[in-house]
Amino acid sequence: MTHPTLTSERIDDGPLLIHWLLHMHIDPIINKVLGPPHGNRQGLSYGHLAVVFIAYMLSECNHFLSPVREWVQARRDCLGQALGQPIGDTDFTDDRLEDLLDALGDEDVQEPIEVQMGQHLIRAYALPTDTMRIDTTTVSGSHQPEEGSLLAYGQSKDHRPDLHQFKEVLGTLDPAGVPLCSATVGGQRADDPLSLPAWRQMVKTIGHADFLVVGDCKMASLETRAQIQQGEGDSLAPLPLTGETPAALRRWVLTPPTPPVDVCLPQAPDGEPPVGQGFEVGVSRRGMDEPTGETVTWDERVLVLQSAKLAQRQQRGLTERLARAERAQNTVNAGPDADSSTLTAAAEAFLKRHQVPDSLQVTWTPHTTQTKRYLKRGRHGPESPFELVETTPWTLTLTRKTEAIETFNQLAGWRVYVTNAPARRLDLTRAVACSREQ
Repeated sequence: MTHPTLTSERIDDGPLLIHWLLHMHIDPIINKVLGPPHGNRQGLSYGHLAVVFIAYMLSECNHFLSPVREWVQARRDCLGQALGQPIGDTDFTDDRLEDLLDALGDEDVQEPIEVQMGQHLIRAYALPTDTMRIDTTTVSGSHQPEEGSLLAYGQSKDHRPDLHQFKEVLGTLDPAGVPLCSATVGGQRADDPLSLPAWRQMVKTIGHADFLVVGDCKMASLETRAQIQQGEGDSLAPLPLTGETPAALRRWVLTPPTPPVDVCLPQAPDGEPPVGQGFEVGVSRRGMDEPTGETVTWDERVLVLQSAKLAQRQQRGLTERLARAERAQNTVNAGPDADSSTLTAAAEAFLKRHQVPDSLQVTWTPHTTQTKRYLKRGRHGPESPFELVETTPWTLTLTRKTEAIETFNQLAGWRVYVTNAPARRLDLTRAVACSREQ
């Protein structure tokens, strides 16, 4: 009598991960873009190799190639059942996984794979395509860059010369945060030019530009906004507080062209206080569409918005810094040999250290004293010769600039956002909600 052979395997989360990866159509999309492997290669296709390798990385939190074969062999039957294909002994050797990564690392195949995957997810789940988001982040690592590597490293901006840095650009679909496109670039690359290629890829994925793209101040460059306008898209981004923006913000807040209105979040409970206030200003813009060289003109809405919590935090922070500076003023004294330049430098350093350069007035007060200095040694009597030596130590006195402090409190919490979206798509309430979620 023949007895059956029993094997025991750990299932873990591998089959579940493979199920959802197959449901995302990762394997047919990769097979369509990459084509079949080399004719002499037998076994799983590129798509099935990718599905199992992704499941391994998600399950083990490890991207190294060498442990994959052992991990697969320990659960080969259950993974083969989940995959719908038998797994051979040599399917997940290092060289086969390396061939897969080499093929996926080709820049010509990355965008088609992302576009087709995004289109499938949108169709399969009937995802809304009204709002997209673009953001960048930096990643540091100890890997050594190689010529032709997908990770193009640059100098670290985190003051870590021992680490190489690269940047990752991600475009996601609201409200679920589904990633539609990504890009890996060198760490030395500027952030401003990275938003536009991501927007164009999302347009290609969705099939049209009739959506609102939300980004941070790196997406607010005039060239980027001009080309999104030329491409019939809508954008929302905060302006960086550089150039002419601080002066314009100060002018609009202190003398608003229209009365500010309270802003509440959508679907906020009755009686909940407003999260801020704001108003909008219409501005005509002129920019350049770099691919065609054409001049682009459009009407832009400048949204001047204040966050109530941010305003309170900034006002409270100024009050605390002023109090700390005033408590520390008696600890700053200048020597008797100090001149005007020394006193000015000491005052500036003190105000900068306490972060109150515009809110306090510094006054140096001299305290001249005369002391006797006897000209001979020994016991001194009333007739002993002496000379009077004057010393002038300086004491720092602080006075609050009431007008400057009041102006700071008025400007606290205000930011400037720009959008070319019409008010029916993006009113003040939705603009605040979008910016808070970014």
